[in-house]
Amino acid sequence: MTTTDMDFGPALNSVLDTVDRWREQGNYPLFPVISEPLGTRARLSDDRIVSVFGSCDYLGLSRHPAVTGAAIDAVRRFGTHCYGTQPVGGFTELHRDLESALATFFDKPAAALFPTGMQANIGVLTTLAGPGDVVLSDQLNHGSISMGGRLSGARLVSFRHNDLADLEAGLVAYAGARRRIIVVDGLFSADGDFAPLAGIADLADRHDALLIVDEAHSGGVVGPHGRGAAELLGVLDRVDVITGTMSKAFASTGGFACGSERVMRMLRHSAGAYLLSLGLVPATVAAALAAVRVATEEGGLLRTRTADNASALRDRLRQAGVNIGASAAHVVLVHIGRIDDTARIATRLLEGGHLVNPLFPPAVPIGGARLRIGVTSAHGKDEIDEAAEAIARALDDA
Repeated sequence: MTTTDMDFGPALNSVLDTVDRWREQGNYPLFPVISEPLGTRARLSDDRIVSVFGSCDYLGLSRHPAVTGAAIDAVRRFGTHCYGTQPVGGFTELHRDLESALATFFDKPAAALFPTGMQANIGVLTTLAGPGDVVLSDQLNHGSISMGGRLSGARLVSFRHNDLADLEAGLVAYAGARRRIIVVDGLFSADGDFAPLAGIADLADRHDALLIVDEAHSGGVVGPHGRGAAELLGVLDRVDVITGTMSKAFASTGGFACGSERVMRMLRHSAGAYLLSLGLVPATVAAALAAVRVATEEGGLLRTRTADNASALRDRLRQAGVNIGASAAHVVLVHIGRIDDTARIATRLLEGGHLVNPLFPPAVPIGGARLRIGVTSAHGKDEIDEAAEAIARALDDA
């Protein structure tokens, strides 16, 4: 047997069949090739200019001179490689300073860096949970949380999205577990709404459970100081561990966890996702460090712009009769349903000059395919108006 004729099984064969069908129909919306970023627009490899509403550069810092300058300086100083894993040669002054800056930014005692946000979630859960434990995870959490829960050896229990009663039922049902850990996204990238963190923190206190909040899409962008949904909803001091990524508001790549000194020390010395991968290259660390500093100094204005732009887009879409569900922040979801319809609409939008993110299972529930619109501080009113009109028109023509 060769890989050319390999049978991958019904589920994966179905994926390949779907991709082939989309290609044949001219409805394949994935892997657009960008040849040049142009702020809130981009030049594609076929030389077309498109408006980008699929970006996670929420504060618009990826082109900030302090951020790009720091990355360039780091390349000149350290080169392009990190030389080894963080414990044995891949940990520079920049890594140390970024950990300190993230801990200060999120008002936690310590932080630990990971190669990606996905690995941060996997590393935290495989370290804090194990056989005999229960991980209670919102059904719309990022897939890395479910993956970490499964890899930990703990029992992974999914509760209905933002349903406090269902969460409490799970806590009661597994009262005999060695340890119970509640994990939620602060801002859900699949629905655009916030976790009810005040109620979740109350349940964690009442049932002696740990609380982990993934602030990937909310860190840097919401809250009085940009510390995320936990700060926005007044429970930051009741969250045991924050996870997140530098690939959103902090204009770089890599993941992190923030929490107590003891837990961070444990992660650095036992988390496979930390120990078994090379560390972040210095240029990305320097960019993230500069972005955290800019977000600290200038973040108030940038967060206000992002929030105002997101509010304007949500209002325009609702006025046009577009179903954006519970979207409440800068991550705006357009609910469609069928994957073929979603692929076709995303393709037509791209052809018309608007790049958005289509979401398909398993990122969202079966029958719940949708578009994700990322709003940034850099978007202008005209761009928002054009995007809303284009989305409404594409849905009408579907």
